[in-house]
Amino acid sequence: MVPQLQVQEAYSFYRAYVLEYSRNKATVYEQYGFSLQGSIGSKDWEVFAAILLNDRARKGDGADLEHYEVKSATTGSSFEYQYHRNHGLDKLTGDRDVDHIFVARSKNYVDVEVWLIERTKMIPVFDRWLPELLQNYETVGRQRFRRSVTYGFVKSQGTLLLKISFGELSYSLETT
Repeated sequence: MVPQLQVQEAYSFYRAYVLEYSRNKATVYEQYGFSLQGSIGSKDWEVFAAILLNDRARKGDGADLEHYEVKSATTGSSFEYQYHRNHGLDKLTGDRDVDHIFVARSKNYVDVEVWLIERTKMIPVFDRWLPELLQNYETVGRQRFRRSVTYGFVKSQGTLLLKISFGELSYSLETT
């Protein structure tokens, strides 16, 4: 089920803390040979999603928000899930219990898509990963287990909640 969206509040956050912030840094970055890629952190996208979905940060390990796991990547790229040795099994189990938000964005942050995939569509993915995760940690010294969800999977299984094109809000899912 799609929650009531706070589109204008999330878009205002995006304009102030993603778009303007990255534009303000662009000249300096370019002057010294850096790209903007990576200049907006995952925490910014988590806050953006929390505002959009009217959710809050989850305390401790596990999902990013109380009801959602948030992933971000450049448009067309895969979204990485990473499970650390000490909490990987708990994290994978917890990922089964929340819906998943995928933020696909352009390298310069002017184009953004926000997709929702409900947990029921993600559970088969996590079920495939579980035996691989357990086998991975049988090797002494392995600290992480990484898997990805493709952009194509997100588009085929997800619901587009919001789209920003050229820095302007161009689509938001109507919710009632």
